[in-house]
Amino acid sequence: MSIILWGQSGTLTAQHRVQYLQYEDLKPYHFGFLVGLHAQDLIFQHSGIEDADGHRWYANIASYTPGFSVGVIGDLRLADFLSLRVTPTIHFGSKEVTLMSDAANAIATKASVRSNYIMLPLNLRYRGARTNNFRPYILSGFSAGIDMGRDKHEPILLKPVNLYWEIGTGCDFYLPYFRLVPELKFCIGIGDIFDHDRSDKDSESYLKYTNAFDKITSRLVVFTLQFE
Repeated sequence: MSIILWGQSGTLTAQHRVQYLQYEDLKPYHFGFLVGLHAQDLIFQHSGIEDADGHRWYANIASYTPGFSVGVIGDLRLADFLSLRVTPTIHFGSKEVTLMSDAANAIATKASVRSNYIMLPLNLRYRGARTNNFRPYILSGFSAGIDMGRDKHEPILLKPVNLYWEIGTGCDFYLPYFRLVPELKFCIGIGDIFDHDRSDKDSESYLKYTNAFDKITSRLVVFTLQFE
């Protein structure tokens, strides 16, 4: 009998767990900030054009270096399960690009392409039902990205502005004084960010790389911890 009573007591305790910030979701809007890590990637579409020596050039991202992300949050409640979310964020990072010719015994050329993106995302966030002190969600939207860290003297020159489609998921964890929100988001570049018409003084020496690509698109994978 005592075992049964102990089990029932444990069940009631679980069902009546203290819920923090019970009225937080009723606010018409709220603010916060985020910090996190990200990885930058490039997708190359090769043209197959030969250089002056009759060789073709190819490129890929050989390895990924984590970058740092920091931003602020503005959230507007549209309905119980839906909100409009703005999260201006700066992503500090770089990409290690390997350039390789199809010539015999060719030596690979490596270029570090630094990109400090200022991202201005506008997302719709759909949240599931709250269970005790957590509430999962998914989000999607678009973001304008401005590259403030590009180097005009790199073999591959990227355009400073691009548009991204964003999709992600996360979960609100309700703590006594704030919400902690881990989020994983994918940012998929929509347009071609390769600058085909570079006019800097080194453009002639980089012509073989400029002609080697038809299109380059950008992607980011971002993991953040949000404090709201």
